[in-house]
Amino acid sequence: MKEVMEKYSTTFFECVDAWPSDLKEDIYKLYAYLRVCDEMVEGAELKDFNQWRQVIEQFYEVSDKYQFDGQWLADFHVSMYQDLVKKEHTIVSMLEYCKGSAEAVGMMMAKILGCHPRCEIHARSLGRAYQIINFIRDYDEDVANGYHYITDNFSAYLEIFYQDIENGMDGLDYIPKELQEPVIQATNKYMEVARGFN
Repeated sequence: MKEVMEKYSTTFFECVDAWPSDLKEDIYKLYAYLRVCDEMVEGAELKDFNQWRQVIEQFYEVSDKYQFDGQWLADFHVSMYQDLVKKEHTIVSMLEYCKGSAEAVGMMMAKILGCHPRCEIHARSLGRAYQIINFIRDYDEDVANGYHYITDNFSAYLEIFYQDIENGMDGLDYIPKELQEPVIQATNKYMEVARGFN
């Protein structure tokens, strides 16, 4: 599972390595599942069914271990379905899409890290911020693949990104202190990406 995250989530992968091994393994399993779902939506050829099945089974083991809310899973799968039927987004529909593709993932990460339930608004904001900056960074690639999550005028999306980063990091203390550094590192990396588009 580590190899999947290393290949597809390079920015976050570099930061995850600072967490304890047991947490890293669960996070790798989470991100492998997210990627497999994305690959399915994009029509990737199913070359190794057993590997895909293993990824799915291990994700649900993680989900059961941390008792992920069923609504997070439902929201995530709705967003994956939207990729099949909706290729162009307004800001409103993009933010709705992010409820599953980013906010739900933020909540799953918060659960794995042992955050207090009051972290929800902050975890959702940080997840959405990371998603939006990925949309900006990957704009040309997404458009080439037929996806228009955002327009080519990035200013409004950068404004949302910076606001979400601020809201997200306001909840940093909900993360156990010894686990905070990778989140700080990831946020700094995404802020650096954003500055390249200002």
